[in-house]
Amino acid sequence: MQFRKTKTLGPFRFTLTQRGLSVSAGAGPLRFSRAADGTVRRTLRLPGTGIWNTKVVRRQRR
Repeated sequence: MQFRKTKTLGPFRFTLTQRGLSVSAGAGPLRFSRAADGTVRRTLRLPGTGIWNTKVVRRQRR
């Protein structure tokens, strides 16, 4: 069984899943996300076009 619960507080989005807690922050064209496994991503969007670019900024080492 899987679950996901998301709560948004201002520019922050908190997502709780069976893997852990993820946090995302940003507004407009720029957003930074930290996944439950520690991976950090930067997403840059061009609003209204459907075009975006996501880059892994830091990958958690295990």
